[in-house]
Amino acid sequence: MNDRLVRNIPVQTALEAWADTKDARTFAGVLRQCVAGELLLDISASVFADPAAGFQQGDTLALGKQTDAAGKDLLVAFTSNERLGAYRRGEPYRSLAQPAWSVLAEAMTRADGIAIDPGDDALCIAYADELRAQVTDEPGRNAALKNALVDRDLPWPAFLELVAAAPVVYVGLDEGQGAIPSAVGQEGDLLHPVFTSPAEVFAWSPGLTARGTTVAQVARVAAEDGYAGLLLDPAGPSAVLRLDELA
Repeated sequence: MNDRLVRNIPVQTALEAWADTKDARTFAGVLRQCVAGELLLDISASVFADPAAGFQQGDTLALGKQTDAAGKDLLVAFTSNERLGAYRRGEPYRSLAQPAWSVLAEAMTRADGIAIDPGDDALCIAYADELRAQVTDEPGRNAALKNALVDRDLPWPAFLELVAAAPVVYVGLDEGQGAIPSAVGQEGDLLHPVFTSPAEVFAWSPGLTARGTTVAQVARVAAEDGYAGLLLDPAGPSAVLRLDELA
C-alpha cells in the first residue's frame, strides 16, 4: 500500500553521478538536491486503526531504519516507489511522501544519518554531522527558493521577492587566496556566485568554505566590486540576478 507516487528525478540523477564517481563534489550534489522535491519513507511497520483515515491518535508511526556495520541507525529514504518496492523485495509496504528537506531533518534528529535508496547501486549514506555540514541544522530554510529554481513555476517578480526574502544565503570563500571566486555569465558579464545551501557551494567547488550571509549583503559587495549581478546556485539549476533588480 502506498501513500502516493513519487519520483525525484534530480536526486536520482545526482545519485547516478555519485555511483559513477564517489567524491566530495558528487556527495554534495546528492544532498543539495534533497533540499527540493520529495522523498519516500518506509512506514510498513506502523500500526493504524483505520489505514484509510491516515494517522490518528493512538496509531503508531514507525519509520523504516537500518543499522550499519558500526551500529549506527540510519533512516531509509527512497527517490521513488519502484526503489522502495525493490528494497522490500516484493513484500507489501506502506510509504509516506515527505518534503525531502524534512527527511534530512528527521535523519539528523531521530537517527544517526540517512541511507538514500538502499538496495540500489546508487545508495548514498550521509551521517548526521555530514548533513549538518552540507545542509545545516535547518535544511528547509531555503526549500521554497530551491524548489522555485528546480520547478521554474514562479513569475519573475515573485521569484525575485522569494530571493529577497531568503533568511540566509551562502558564499564560497577560497581561504588560501582569501577571496571569493567569480563566475562569468553567457554574455561575458562578471557575476558574484551565491548559494542556497553549503552543499551548493561544495557541488560547485569542493575546496571552498561556505559562509552564511544575506542577499542584500552580497548585492552590496557585488556592486562595490563591479559585478554585473549575482549567479544563484551556479551548479544548476541556476538564475542570474541583475543588481538593479535586487535594488
